[in-house]
Amino acid sequence: MNREELLQQTVEAIDIKAFDVVGLVEAMGKTAFQARNLGRAAKIYDAMLQDKECTIILCLAGSLFSAGLKGVVHDLITHNMVDAIVSTGANIVDQDFFEALGYRHYVGDPFADDEVLRQQRIDRIYDTYIDEDQLRVCDMTIAEIAENLEKRPYSSREFIEQMAVYLERRGNYGQSLVQAAYQHLVPIFVPAFSDCSAGFGLVHHQWNSPESHLTIDSVRDFRELTQCKLASNYTGLVMIGGGVPKNFAQDTVVAAEMLGFETSMHACTCVNLYYFTACFLNFLSIINRFLISLNNADRQLML
Repeated sequence: MNREELLQQTVEAIDIKAFDVVGLVEAMGKTAFQARNLGRAAKIYDAMLQDKECTIILCLAGSLFSAGLKGVVHDLITHNMVDAIVSTGANIVDQDFFEALGYRHYVGDPFADDEVLRQQRIDRIYDTYIDEDQLRVCDMTIAEIAENLEKRPYSSREFIEQMAVYLERRGNYGQSLVQAAYQHLVPIFVPAFSDCSAGFGLVHHQWNSPESHLTIDSVRDFRELTQCKLASNYTGLVMIGGGVPKNFAQDTVVAAEMLGFETSMHACTCVNLYYFTACFLNFLSIINRFLISLNNADRQLML
């Protein structure tokens, strides 16, 4: 198959508001094993949403947005159901920002010959294809943003806000998590910012501007999220997957103690799921519970 044939069928995002699985989630909570844990997680998140003093931090790992889940998180932001986000760079840059530039992800084959795909300039995330040429445009857009900013250290939050400013100026091509978070004052932290398309763009920027370039300060990221923790009466974590985002958010308690502050543990934690299939299905089920009645979902922003 040629390149055009491989990049035909697009991955379509799920609109979780079109379904009602509240009864199913509640019933699963009365069964056993992970089904019961799912029901429990839904109750914990419900408690977070009902408590106006609870700052909710959403942690995201795994290829969620390329798989069609971007709209779910977008709904959380626009209905004030999350106060801060800690994510992998792939979700924010390679997937959300990439699509905001007008590009798409495509239905692929998990058993495809990767050498053939490489020759066709197609990247693969399990059963999803991405146009490598378009990813290079995304890389260079990050480099362009960097070139036009003051040359100093930035937290990932600051730089992601500048990505949103770029989209505001040029216009985007559909729903964008980066832009929605910027508009609703929800900070996004990407602790391993170079481990994604942003890394390629920033390497290009620094290589071509060796005497004057910006940098990403991951320690500043940690300090800023710790400040969020200190500014909150108490916090709750919703964790989709593990890895760096999970650890980063959890460690703010220790960081606050190291700085001499007395602070509580995270009051609530739910959905610590490590396998992608479980992340995909369970995340949809839990969020759906709170998006059926949108008028009742709005919360006051905590940060």
